[in-house]
Amino acid sequence: MHPFEAIVIGSGATGGVAAMTLAEAGIRVLVVEAGPDRSPSEALGGEPGNSLRRAEGLISGRHRHQAQHPGYWKQNPSLYADERQYPYSTPDDQPFLWTQGRQVGGRSLTWGGITLRLSDYEFKGADHDGYGQNWPIGHEDLDPHYSALEQLFEVRGERDGLDHLPDGQMAPPLPLMPEEESFREILNRERGIPLIHSRGFEAHQSTQRPTWPRSSSNGTSLQRAMATGRVEILCNSMAESLELDAAQERARAVVVVNRNSGERQRLECNLVVLCASTIATLRLLLQSEQQTTPKGFRDASGLLGKGLMDHVSCCRFFSVASETGRAATQQSDPSSTLSGAGSFFLPFGNAPKACAERNFLRGYGIWGGINRFDPPWWLKRNPDRRLGFLIGHGEVLSDTRNQVCLSDRCDPLDVPMPHISCRWGANEQAMVQHMQSTIQDCISIAGGVTTPLAELVNIPLVAPLLRNAVAAREDAPPPGYYIHEVGGAPMGTSEEHSVVDAWNRLWRCPNVLVVDGACWPSSGWQSPTLTMMAIARRACLEAVRPQND
Repeated sequence: MHPFEAIVIGSGATGGVAAMTLAEAGIRVLVVEAGPDRSPSEALGGEPGNSLRRAEGLISGRHRHQAQHPGYWKQNPSLYADERQYPYSTPDDQPFLWTQGRQVGGRSLTWGGITLRLSDYEFKGADHDGYGQNWPIGHEDLDPHYSALEQLFEVRGERDGLDHLPDGQMAPPLPLMPEEESFREILNRERGIPLIHSRGFEAHQSTQRPTWPRSSSNGTSLQRAMATGRVEILCNSMAESLELDAAQERARAVVVVNRNSGERQRLECNLVVLCASTIATLRLLLQSEQQTTPKGFRDASGLLGKGLMDHVSCCRFFSVASETGRAATQQSDPSSTLSGAGSFFLPFGNAPKACAERNFLRGYGIWGGINRFDPPWWLKRNPDRRLGFLIGHGEVLSDTRNQVCLSDRCDPLDVPMPHISCRWGANEQAMVQHMQSTIQDCISIAGGVTTPLAELVNIPLVAPLLRNAVAAREDAPPPGYYIHEVGGAPMGTSEEHSVVDAWNRLWRCPNVLVVDGACWPSSGWQSPTLTMMAIARRACLEAVRPQND
């Protein structure tokens, strides 16, 4: 391996942006990816192959946890990692559903494509309610990076003028479905609740020759990075630990393990950018810290691995009278398919006025869609009604008891597996009760009928799976379900109270940047991927500024 100036660990949403940003600044970059490099046709798959692979994944136990997520049932299951090869442990009474994407493109290939900005109500939440710590940055710091990425990805959305959900630089929104327009009018008239176009990517359309979705790093940022000629990808190699210099103040190499041979290899570089996803990044950092290896970096805060968060959620399916006949709209108009841009939000948010009326801290939003995923009319129990859903997802408070540590057991490569301890607290439970009440009220005033999904469709073989799905439960699914895990190496203004500084550099090892979800001090309520990418772009640009050479 010839020398590289920077090594980026992970090739997903943040890894693609990091590689692109560094390469376009003239830096030679090696992207290290634990999984294989697939072609678009291999990654996207098709039927009946995807269904056969899904059945095999369930029977073999490869996807025992990840099959709980709805995305597993509409995408190629090969994009979900083999849990036997990438194991983790949890306490018996604290289940955690960790979704892992181990291939070039990572979880960006299964990302829903919603792009929401955080507001200063999230970045500075502690100022409003006194809980936890503020971020060391605010919306103003990320605004140019948000804008650059929104324009690069051509995301769609409206300018809604909401203080608690900043507007972005976006292409025009996709139209709402007629049933969604009626829902919007009723909510505004009866409750004064705003319903806005979701912001994000439209559904990827299949073509005779498969192409990468724009929402994937393969189709945008990573592709652009590779076009510079300064980027190479090392596949099937899992980053195990960092090797520091004699003074233990800078990383001089990354140790990787070849997944096929088990061989370990040192990769030297001047800059390391961690984009492996929150839990994988925390494992690598824990493997590289002094408490694990005497020659590692020192975490003076004692917070490394602590404060893991995900979004707490609840879901309700319902039906409303059809305004568009019986035919499945998606067959005649593929752009109407459920997507990051083809859906809506009820953005209640984290504004102090809204929070003052609640018996819990922080805020939530409700994502929804109507007539976006209807099966053919003959598979519906009532063909004259359209299917809808509302999913609340809210901010989870940072709690040091929710953490990732290293297990005493190892994975097949003899690397300690992560042990994840995380449960919902009283604040999250109170938030879910409020979400459920709000969702039911919205459905009722719109004349909808709340019904389990298994009873809305007439598919005998699938119905038992739908009834037992986590999403069908009355209470909140366990942590990890929403695939928005963040925290464990928080940003801050001092090394006594944070793991990385305001530019995402490890305090005691500043040539290591932590730019994925691990660096988040608080979770916010918004979908996190756009903010992760903006953080990655900001940190990488700062790292290559001339004064940092």
